[in-house]
Amino acid sequence: MMNLSRISSLLCVSVVLVSSVFGQEAANETGPFSPEQAVEKFVLHPDCRIELVASEPDVIDPVAMAFGPDGRLWVVEYSDYPNGPASGEPGRSRVRVLTDPDGDGRFSNPVTFKDKLLFANGLLPWKDGLIVTTNGQIVFFRDTDHDGAADEEQVWFQGFVTENPQLRCNDPTIGPDNKIYIANGLRGGSIVPGPGNPWGLDPKSEPVSISGMDFRFDPLTGEHEAISGPGQFGLTFDDWGNRFTCSNRNPCNHIVLENEDIRRVPWLRVTRVFHEASPAGENSRLYPLSRTWTTSNLHANQFTAACGVTIYRGDELPSPFYGNSFTCDPTANLVHRDVLGPNSVTFTSKPGRDKVEFLATKDEWFRPVNLAHGPDGALYLCDMYRAVIEHPQFMPEELKSRPDLLLGTDKGRLWRIVSARDQNQEPVQTNLAEKSSQELVEMLKAPNVWHRETARQLLLERQDKSVTGNLRSLILDKASTWGAPLAIRLLESMGELKEIDVTVAIQHPHGERQALELAHEFPGTQSAVQEFVKSQVANLDEAGRLPSRDPLMRSQIALAVDHATLRAACQELENHSDKAVDETLGFGEVPSIVRMATGLPVEMGGAVWTIHAGDQLPEFCREYLRGCLRLHPQTPSRSRWLEYYVTALGRRNHADEVKALLEDTAFELKPVHYEANKAVLLGLLAGLPNARNAIPQLVSEDHRDQYQTLVAKVVADYQGRKTLGHPSIDEVALLQLAKPEDVLPVLAELASSHDSETSLAALRLLRSFSQPEVGEILTELLPTRPPLGRREILSALATSPARLPLLLDQVEAGRVSPLEIDDSLRKVIARFSDKELVSRANEILKVQPPADRIKVLAEYQDCLSMSSDPLRGRAVFEKTCAVCHKIGDVGVNVAPDISDSRTKTPEFLLTNIIDPNRAIDNNYFSFTILDTDGRVHTGVIETETANSITLKQPEGKRLSIARDEIEEMKNNGVSLMPVGLEKTIDKQQMADLISFIKNWRYLDSSVPREVFEGK
Repeated sequence: MMNLSRISSLLCVSVVLVSSVFGQEAANETGPFSPEQAVEKFVLHPDCRIELVASEPDVIDPVAMAFGPDGRLWVVEYSDYPNGPASGEPGRSRVRVLTDPDGDGRFSNPVTFKDKLLFANGLLPWKDGLIVTTNGQIVFFRDTDHDGAADEEQVWFQGFVTENPQLRCNDPTIGPDNKIYIANGLRGGSIVPGPGNPWGLDPKSEPVSISGMDFRFDPLTGEHEAISGPGQFGLTFDDWGNRFTCSNRNPCNHIVLENEDIRRVPWLRVTRVFHEASPAGENSRLYPLSRTWTTSNLHANQFTAACGVTIYRGDELPSPFYGNSFTCDPTANLVHRDVLGPNSVTFTSKPGRDKVEFLATKDEWFRPVNLAHGPDGALYLCDMYRAVIEHPQFMPEELKSRPDLLLGTDKGRLWRIVSARDQNQEPVQTNLAEKSSQELVEMLKAPNVWHRETARQLLLERQDKSVTGNLRSLILDKASTWGAPLAIRLLESMGELKEIDVTVAIQHPHGERQALELAHEFPGTQSAVQEFVKSQVANLDEAGRLPSRDPLMRSQIALAVDHATLRAACQELENHSDKAVDETLGFGEVPSIVRMATGLPVEMGGAVWTIHAGDQLPEFCREYLRGCLRLHPQTPSRSRWLEYYVTALGRRNHADEVKALLEDTAFELKPVHYEANKAVLLGLLAGLPNARNAIPQLVSEDHRDQYQTLVAKVVADYQGRKTLGHPSIDEVALLQLAKPEDVLPVLAELASSHDSETSLAALRLLRSFSQPEVGEILTELLPTRPPLGRREILSALATSPARLPLLLDQVEAGRVSPLEIDDSLRKVIARFSDKELVSRANEILKVQPPADRIKVLAEYQDCLSMSSDPLRGRAVFEKTCAVCHKIGDVGVNVAPDISDSRTKTPEFLLTNIIDPNRAIDNNYFSFTILDTDGRVHTGVIETETANSITLKQPEGKRLSIARDEIEEMKNNGVSLMPVGLEKTIDKQQMADLISFIKNWRYLDSSVPREVFEGK
């Protein structure tokens, strides 16, 4: 979500605030500025220059822009934001068209093409009109009487969710397959054709759900479907056809797994379809120049409002910028740049510059929200230029109607980023609409993506089949670069694609991917495909790279070529190579299929190759296993991949397939076999239903003794161990194959480990056994376990009717606090069929606030209606609370983060200050440690290792105590925050303190005092 920003100085009327203790710079240093002043405040990459394209009043609140084929500039103005029109009033969004009559690069003379739109946020010029995303619909507008204003409207698709204006469908973009892609907006929908669609589709047809997905449709036929995603605001493609999206905390997500591929393998389970090509969330780093802030201290200087992601493919900026990703963050007043590089099935990235943003400013009204390419090859930028960009939905309740929300609704700018070098270029061709179809085909080779893709779009619209010969010439021409893939897809869209076209295209260095994707439609191309695959596999290098220029060709082969074809190519190659290929890699006799399907990020890459294998997964797994059994030493990487594939096989739940795999498994104890054996068993335990009981039954009589010997060795390997290293922690699951009487003592010992990961792994497996003694083991472990382990044990006891009485006994004995049993566990208990047990639990787990806390809380209700001063409250916080809490730059983080007060009401805050034990996060229970010298230490457990425990204490102190110096450790069942703060804080101070906690963000020289005064 977009996070609340600094507000304009226009309403700043209080001298007190200007000279407040926050010491911020004068408000007139932070905006608003005229365009001429604003451009001087930009700090941009030294090889680039920024220029004004248009500004208010010619453009207001721009959120999307596109150059039409005739060179005119189309702009969507999002003037509904944030709250929309009053009831009964029309929308305030509109589409305007600007022109550059004198060719100086400044656009003006705005003409309103369509107004009174509701939350319009994306556009795409198409044929003689415009496609617009607005109010949960995809609508086509046309000007039939040529007066510059739309007079015809067709709803093509509808059903997109219309909730928060920041979270709606947007960014119609033509993809490499000539279909139009739509970003979901994160809220989904059930999509049906609109009543005015031009294809005659039935509006009452079965809705297409796009929950968690994006959407695409064919503009020629209306064929539509859900696709992998989702994106929030913005989507983009690179030259190869890879798709990227973004969302608040994710500046650049690469879509690795497409929904149409996943559908081919119903037993495949994937947790996500995209890879974070750029660091996201807490791993992201921003370096703003403005006084940016976030709803939580924990998000400071991270992406919180990523939008408008664009892969730059123009020819104006210096060549090192080509293919880089650019993402806006309007709350930080900047545009971020990352340099992308291939990483097997996906991408990785590094910042364009170290600790310096591509574009930043101290102008806190600068709100970059979207980017676009132009006819001149420059990178264009939409700047809403607002005082506040945060939507009220994400503000504290008392600030949802703040008076400064709409400051800047009369402003907006479009900027152009160009090279800093001297401009001595030839005149730019901006009007492609006048070009003949033959001329447009030639422009498919242009170095600037705007020319290439605009020419492609015009040819797509015209469907002029007279140029099919010209298009085929592009495919034959190896120097046509990006013209070839465009030509292939245009032939397909015209219905003119032939088998020979695909055969030729697969030999073009830029046409390989599109040819592979289309080859399945032409059986006669299989010989060419197999030759191509052989040539690639034969030159697979030590880093796993293929000779193709396509950085992701290995995954393209996996997804586009069936396993039989790949296996045949690999087999033929190895039969005639005398193993020369394998030996050059330094792996020994590594089968080509193993080398192709190893070395990628396991989750994404494993999914890609599982899709590749399809119904041939059983044979694929056996091939991979046989290859692994030949190799020594066995690498952890190969073992993890084998485990992934076997997990997928297990989910198919075909006993004969599992039997065949187990028949190939050499249940031997040699190191060359042992790791592969464990990978097979781990995979089956993860994927095969009821695997604990099924596996022993599926092992053949010939292998049963070896299997049992192997399981016994696994148990022996863990006996006496106090720590586990990766991947051994995951391998603890193997212990469930042993007999309970053999393994429960081992698990109990591992669960008592001082290593938290070892202990947790053992506890999670231990709770899966149903033997009665498990409850006793868990109860005995309870007093010594740190927060995560203790929570695991409490969950294991509370969620089992057989073990719940043991937990209730612990509560009655005072060894467990009722506060430790959270709402999720209480809901499980309430559903038990034993009503007598449930009744006992309700009585014992009842949390009754102490009488004195109830009395004090009642006495302090008056402070909620008192006039308050957050500046005085800051002083109270600094004196009383800052030893454990941090807000802004005051205090230390020992206790939970309370800086995000958006959803916390004053009543909630008062209750938790007066009665800090009313509700406690399990990670923040106070622990007491008695050391061997008799000293007592109290604090919150921060870290626990095999050798020591570290307590966080007030004032930010940290105390590490060696394990062998700990005599006793006890969970106190209460918060570290003391009871009785009312003894040092009177009612007025309490009112001021609550006002500070709620409004600390707004205490600087740029906020009108009335926004927070008295809150």
